[in-house]
Amino acid sequence: MLTNGFQSFEALSLYTDATTSVSLAYEVDGLTISTEANFARVADDINEQINVVRKNVQQIEKLHTEAIYATSPFKHSQVLRSREQYAKDTGVVIASIKTSIQVLGHAATDPHIAKSDRAMRANRHIALCRRFLEQINAYRKMEREQADKNRDRLVRLLNIACPDVTDSEILDAIENDTVLELMETKLPDTCGPGETRKITKDVNDRIGDITNINHNINELAQLSIELNDIVNRQQAKLDTITVSVERVQTRINSGLTEKDYSLMSRSSFRRRRKWAILILIVFIIGIVLGTTLGVLKSQGKI
Repeated sequence: MLTNGFQSFEALSLYTDATTSVSLAYEVDGLTISTEANFARVADDINEQINVVRKNVQQIEKLHTEAIYATSPFKHSQVLRSREQYAKDTGVVIASIKTSIQVLGHAATDPHIAKSDRAMRANRHIALCRRFLEQINAYRKMEREQADKNRDRLVRLLNIACPDVTDSEILDAIENDTVLELMETKLPDTCGPGETRKITKDVNDRIGDITNINHNINELAQLSIELNDIVNRQQAKLDTITVSVERVQTRINSGLTEKDYSLMSRSSFRRRRKWAILILIVFIIGIVLGTTLGVLKSQGKI
């Protein structure tokens, strides 16, 4: 169902600035991620795309239900076409998100930007990946539930068409893709050619639907694994950046403490020196006064 939209995480637009041969630029849909504002804009666009996926999945689930309980092969086929278009469009959006997330991840760990900026970008990138992963897992859960409902509906349909067949035989036939062979041997002779063609078409459509859903579930499971891997790798990089920033901050704080201690020591020394000079001056004045008074007294002047 998503074959037209899914691809592995390899679509990356990355180039080196020819004027500096140092700074790296990353591009998403023609927008170069060279500033924090551009990074934020791409992140916001991804969030909007995830919202689109969420709304599409809700519509797909609604169409799933309509297809399962369709009362005629024509109605069933009509609903399937509508649902398949929604699934195809959703696959295209998912593929776009995947590519943007990959590029954004490289931009988040660009070695030529400040570590603090890298940490902020990495945090936002991880949050986006987790939100996308949550939506993909919700999509996969819904598809699995619908596949089970579709299988139950097919069992009931075959129970009605072939009353002598047990549920276990039907489930085995679905698992081994031998439902049509089962119908050829178990369909009552009372069914005319027209009725047989109608039942066969309905069964064929539902088998094809189950196959498509299971294929979609497998693709979503693979995407979930890739997203988990991206989150883990980005978290490891973020942890490294955080440790590095903390070490730098510790060194800065340590330097400031030593500087403060040095300044306090100098200030204390200056205060002690001033008091020493003041005491020395008073002492000298005292000696001078004492000597002067002694001389004047010996001369009888006082």
